[in-house]
Amino acid sequence: ACQGTGLDAGIECDSDGGKQKIPVEADFLYAYSTLQGYYSWRNVANGSWFISSLCEMLSKYGKQLEIMQIMTRVNHKVALDFQSSSNLPGFSSKKQIP
Repeated sequence: ACQGTGLDAGIECDSDGGKQKIPVEADFLYAYSTLQGYYSWRNVANGSWFISSLCEMLSKYGKQLEIMQIMTRVNHKVALDFQSSSNLPGFSSKKQIP
């Protein structure tokens, strides 16, 4: 689905096979702690589930894996290792996916 009306004309760059046209924003990685419209949970002592998992996975695998492989592990960890605990009605035992 469209995210706006902008068009990407691309940019030419040199590669082993000659000149190649790539998207202008080809070297960006956007990571969100949760989907739009959902809660992003945090632990009062340990902080955000997403950020703490990201830091742990970067420390553990930062020199061995590519960033997308690390982000997959972050998603897995947040989805499976965390669950909310709240005294507010309807806010306990909830999950999150980055």
